Amino acid sequence: MAELGPYLIIVLAGVIPNEASRIAAVLLSHRVDERSEVFAWIRLTATTLLAAVVSRLVYAPAAALAVVPMPVRVGAIAIGVAAFYLARRRLLVAILVGEGAFVLGAWLFSAR
Repeated sequence: MAELGPYLIIVLAGVIPNEASRIAAVLLSHRVDERSEVFAWIRLTATTLLAAVVSRLVYAPAAALAVVPMPVRVGAIAIGVAAFYLARRRLLVAILVGEGAFVLGAWLFSAR
């Protein structure tokens, strides 16, 4: 049972509160008008936070990302954005293409 202790803590402290908040969000979301100013503010805030995280990962990477050259990181994002628009705004395609470009670039240029 002692081996399961860390997993139990993860479930109790992480998964259950997260899922409870998701269920509450689903139940309360029917009352929110998606064109309201509050919802627009939430969407803009989430987008801004995501852009900040991506910028941080590209321009000030830590650990293993730091060994990948800057042009590879920026190029992978550019290729992913291009794929997004060329694939008629399909997010999954953009993520897969950008990730593929990053892995290929890291493999080609970091091994030297």
